Amino acid sequence: MNQITVRNIPAAVESRLRTMADRLGLSLNQTVIRLLEAATTGRADAPKRDLSQIAARWSDREADAFDRATAPFESGDEEERR
Repeated sequence: MNQITVRNIPAAVESRLRTMADRLGLSLNQTVIRLLEAATTGRADAPKRDLSQIAARWSDREADAFDRATAPFESGDEEERR
């Protein structure tokens, strides 16, 4: 395997990388490789910044409860939706 050394990584970037690695349960190295693969190949399994990872894990009962809880936000004054 090849190695690359990256220098002068801004502290904020390092912090976000470490947070992402912790959240994904991966090593920092694995996380960086995933991000590099996604950036250079456009793979569909690139980390997403939406709720898809959470929603995909909901049971039908949990999804229905979410729909019921957010239903009041779907209706409203027609003027406000324009």
